[in-house]
Amino acid sequence: MMSPLAKRVFCALASAVPLLAVAAQAQSLLAPLPMSQLPLIGSAPSKLLAGAPRPSPPPPSNKIDYTPVSAILDPHVGEAVLRHLPNNIQGFRLQGETGASEWPIYLSETQALRKLSFRIGYLSAVSVMPEASTLTVFINDVAIGETHINAPNKAEQVDFAVPPELLRPGFNAVRVSVDQRHRVDCSLAATNELWTQIDPSRTGLLIPGGDAGVRDIADIPALPPDAQGALPIRAVLPGRTSPANIERMIRAVQFISTHGRFEQPSVDVGPMASGDYGVNLVVGLYEDVAKLADLDGDLSGLGRVDGPRLALLAATPSRRATIVITGLTEDDVNRALADFAREPARKGSPEGLRAAQSFPGYRIGGGQTLRLRDLGLHSQEFSGRFFRAGFNIVLPADFYPANYAKVPLNLSGGYVAGLSRGAQILISINGRDAVSAPLPANGGGVFKDKTLPLPLGFFRPGLNRIEIAAQVPTPEDLVCDPVKMLEAKKRFLLLDSTQLRLPDLARIGRAPDLAVTATGGFPFIGAGKQPKMFMPAPDRNSIAAAATLAGRMAASAGRPIDFRFTLTPPPEGSGATLAILDGRTLDDETAKKFGVDGARLREAWRDRFDAKASEVEEKLSDFDSRARARLVLQKNLPAACHMSKRAVAAASAAAPPEPPPTMEEAHALENDGERDLVAAWARDGVSEVFWRRTGEAISAASDGLTRITRGAWNGARHFAGGGGEERAAKRVYRPANSLVIAQVPLGAGADDIWTLVTAPNTALLAESVNCLSDPRVWRQVEGRVAALDASNGEIAHLEPGSLRFVATQPLSVSNLRLIAASWLSLNSLAYVGLALLAALLFGAATFAFVRSVGRRQECD
Repeated sequence: MMSPLAKRVFCALASAVPLLAVAAQAQSLLAPLPMSQLPLIGSAPSKLLAGAPRPSPPPPSNKIDYTPVSAILDPHVGEAVLRHLPNNIQGFRLQGETGASEWPIYLSETQALRKLSFRIGYLSAVSVMPEASTLTVFINDVAIGETHINAPNKAEQVDFAVPPELLRPGFNAVRVSVDQRHRVDCSLAATNELWTQIDPSRTGLLIPGGDAGVRDIADIPALPPDAQGALPIRAVLPGRTSPANIERMIRAVQFISTHGRFEQPSVDVGPMASGDYGVNLVVGLYEDVAKLADLDGDLSGLGRVDGPRLALLAATPSRRATIVITGLTEDDVNRALADFAREPARKGSPEGLRAAQSFPGYRIGGGQTLRLRDLGLHSQEFSGRFFRAGFNIVLPADFYPANYAKVPLNLSGGYVAGLSRGAQILISINGRDAVSAPLPANGGGVFKDKTLPLPLGFFRPGLNRIEIAAQVPTPEDLVCDPVKMLEAKKRFLLLDSTQLRLPDLARIGRAPDLAVTATGGFPFIGAGKQPKMFMPAPDRNSIAAAATLAGRMAASAGRPIDFRFTLTPPPEGSGATLAILDGRTLDDETAKKFGVDGARLREAWRDRFDAKASEVEEKLSDFDSRARARLVLQKNLPAACHMSKRAVAAASAAAPPEPPPTMEEAHALENDGERDLVAAWARDGVSEVFWRRTGEAISAASDGLTRITRGAWNGARHFAGGGGEERAAKRVYRPANSLVIAQVPLGAGADDIWTLVTAPNTALLAESVNCLSDPRVWRQVEGRVAALDASNGEIAHLEPGSLRFVATQPLSVSNLRLIAASWLSLNSLAYVGLALLAALLFGAATFAFVRSVGRRQECD
């Protein structure tokens, strides 16, 4: 008899044999290629398509290899510096049986010519089966390495050599994808337990050399983010600064964010900073800049200053790379700033430029069509049970969402016969299930341009996440044989020729709506607008918070905002205003104007007015720091949100418990190669009649369901409104919340909209805004009042009672028609009333007309 230990060893060896067989002869539905044309192992599906251009493979001496590293290492390897990935809205977690995320990485001329490698650190769920799960790294759509996912207990590191001449000066696309299978459970629900968390502090390009290689102002996108994907910006203000100079500095921060596509700027104010990551920013008159001790001896890099001067000073061992905007006079400094405003021409590989255009989302207006390949998605074959693929699009900030039209998604792909009952395709928009289509068990075959109508009302201004999912279980999943998982056949195919057609959009601004402000910069953007930034008592912390906010808004809007900095309150009627106030000076009258309960807010913050900002790294031991880092990875928390809760522990204990969420709140929370791929899937010869019938049924059912749910939603909201508002207010006015944002229309002008940002004090204001700037936190901002808990990045909000509409587009009949259709679809009772009124008027007019027609017969 074998002992239990011997049995486990034998089973492990037995499971490895099929793995080797699979690796030696992978099963695919792709048309076979001659050995001389085989791409690098793990190449992107789009590169596997016959007829697609292929980069030249590296010579045999440069064979792609990787070296697993288990220990936690310093980001410096010899003289190499780790160029981290920038943060994005998905964070760094890849969840489910399949997942991928892509980043644009900019390299200077010097960096692109060096011999580089890519390092990735990751942690995985214990449920991930290493033998059947892989992680692949692509650069410019070419796979540079692949490894089995096996890091359930501690983070692992893997290094991959980058083939020569693969990287180009400018933008390059870096994509990480995973293919994961469950150890013991083959149910659809178990796929949600699969995840791989990328460790951003140990992931990126390893660039040799003592500096970052950034020496020219055109290479601002090459500035290296920090270990969490944020870009630290140290604003160095000369001693004799002024409100005008603060305004220039805030505008320069926006240029850095927009030129470099940095989604998470993190500004602080102080002396010149050192280190490998981030940048120093110096703005001011030359006579003041020359007195900065930290720049002593480095001003020679500016050359002769006899007018406006814009320069980037390369990093030194004692100083970060430094941007200097200066001149002999105020006018010279303004002209240098205007030079900085001109964005340099974009360059890079075609894949890198595509990734840059789609980061954080592809900006699109109405009446456009996009293909998945335009968004960075590639044709994929899938052998698991729950397929997922997603992409981001950015709609205009003044888009008025409502169900007045459908967004056709024309799917192209295929599926195999023999699927279990319940197999289906699911489309979700911003986390909400939008539409589904069944996949019959006796079906199978390929389909092309099969339309699924998506409701336009599910979209919102700014960033939108659309996910295409397919549940494709088979009867064999009930057995859950690990060996069969290793030899699994392809079940589903999604082609990158799938199209999304966006109809014409209703365009009009709305306020108060903080979601529109966060995602598109409204009401601060617009031709000829000069919004105000009001800060009555600026200090280093409040100036840093203001600059971070402005940079984050500019990154979301895709362009800088022309703020006018002021120390005095702008009069009503002067346009949009952003007010940044210390909570200790916020009186009840001012709070009331913004729709904030001043008394409740003061009570919630009574123990925090004198609190200091958290310094986690200094307070925690090395063991605690490592434990916290692991917790951040496991929970996928925003790393910038680490405010200590000790200061509010007593107040939180005394506060009433948070009520459970209501049901309403819980619900809220074509090329040759492609034809070859289609032909391979079409061999089963199954008819497409099913798809025609499904599309017709979905369209009819969707129209009816929209009408029914809209009426039910309005009725439920009418009866449950009061209690829900109070529950939301309790979450907003909690002691744990350290930042409040509120918006309200003030004044008679259409764009007289004020936005308030406040915290218990300026130290907590700066720390909370840094947490807020994380893309995953920033996306949560909505309503008329939003409150942030900077310890975990959660946001509570209050919905607006009424909206003010602001014209943002030239007057046109087509836009007015779309606006009217949007409004009526959102106000069903008004629509019914107007329809009844129109019917009555038509009936009265008909009656009057009939009475006057013909001869009246009189009785004798």
